[in-house]
Amino acid sequence: MEKRRRNKTTQKMENIWVVPSWNHLYTIVNNRPTLGKWGEIYKERVAGAALEWAMDYDWEPVSDRKVILRVWIFWNDAKSKDCHNTDKAWADALEGIIYKDDSQALIQYHDFQIDRQRPRIEIEPVVGGLIIVDKPNRKKVKCRNQIALDIYKIEGECEK
Repeated sequence: MEKRRRNKTTQKMENIWVVPSWNHLYTIVNNRPTLGKWGEIYKERVAGAALEWAMDYDWEPVSDRKVILRVWIFWNDAKSKDCHNTDKAWADALEGIIYKDDSQALIQYHDFQIDRQRPRIEIEPVVGGLIIVDKPNRKKVKCRNQIALDIYKIEGECEK
């Protein structure tokens, strides 16, 4: 995404390429995040690129399965950034093209690097498992090297 900023050396305004984050794309209106002008433009560009990719690879929108999105981010500079601040706008833009609803998306960040000449986000969609609507019966299994964050407290799920 193109952004304008002042060059520190020449003091002239210039266009630079950035990987937009949540802060670039959203504004707060009436205490609610709203997609701003930049966000609308970015979402349209992402949707256009995704539609072109889907047509090239005969991809049909997935409706009953999860879609794993393998993601690589190439930042324009070495400033510390959070990869998770990039995904809301592009995940929404992929709705109706890659999957029916962005709740089907399982985002996996594989790597981030710096590419000053061509900052970008690369996304590789992979069809995952079926979406199970009914709540599965949970078995009492010892937890090994994992953190279980359940919204509802389930007694006896992780024995020590």
